[in-house]
Amino acid sequence: MSDFAVLGKYGKCFSTGLKAGFEYRVNIIFSIAGAIAPVVIQTALWIALYSQDSSETMFGFTFVQMVSYTVIAQLVSRLVRTGFEYDVDYDLRTGSLDRFLVKPIGYFGFRLFSFLGDKLVQSLVMGLLIAIAVAFLVFNIGFPLTAAGVFLFIAAMLIAFTLNFLLFWCVALAGFWLTEIGFLFEAVRIVIIALSGGIFPLAVFGSGAARVLNLLPFRFTIQFPTELLCGRIPKVSVAPSFALAALWIFALTALGQIIWRRGIRRFAAVGS
Repeated sequence: MSDFAVLGKYGKCFSTGLKAGFEYRVNIIFSIAGAIAPVVIQTALWIALYSQDSSETMFGFTFVQMVSYTVIAQLVSRLVRTGFEYDVDYDLRTGSLDRFLVKPIGYFGFRLFSFLGDKLVQSLVMGLLIAIAVAFLVFNIGFPLTAAGVFLFIAAMLIAFTLNFLLFWCVALAGFWLTEIGFLFEAVRIVIIALSGGIFPLAVFGSGAARVLNLLPFRFTIQFPTELLCGRIPKVSVAPSFALAALWIFALTALGQIIWRRGIRRFAAVGS
């Protein structure tokens, strides 16, 4: 099969996800509502904490930095949210996976490109919301927006999408051995959001814990792109951080392949 034929097949998967994203417009509306509520609540919390002295620094963040981080991180956490894992669970539970195994395209590739296509639609909407939020921060509290920060943020978001997909891909494959894992997805999601800086900056956990968490893949799904846009990552640390994120992408891809091979053998054995 030629490279163009392969690209064409994955392009159709991407198109399928894109169409699904447009069809489920109500989900986008709920996503926006679900993103705004936590932003308002947490911003109000930090305003209250900094009310005595807005020049005070908490956990290494000034008032402007903390409010900016909170607003952007909440929107990013909503943007990178997955959902394909429920489809994988359904395919495994019902045996629908069989119909994908005979298609001239890998199941992993199908789910990945469908996910990216769906995310493109959400990115257009949530990206506009992030742009509005950033403009508000710039004109009201002096958010330090730079062109370099925007470019690095976009690059980091591509990594965030990929890493979050791989994390939930590995979790979803547990369905080869567990009969019901729907409850596990939300539990894992909450833990990942907390460990990725989606609720509070990782510095809140203490310097020792933050150093460990900074080395794990979770940070790259929310805190890393957020801090790039906020200009909080030193220039000398940007390239090594991207390199570490790329390493985690390779590691999680390899882990997913190992789990898939073992799981598909069990799936075939049970089916026979």
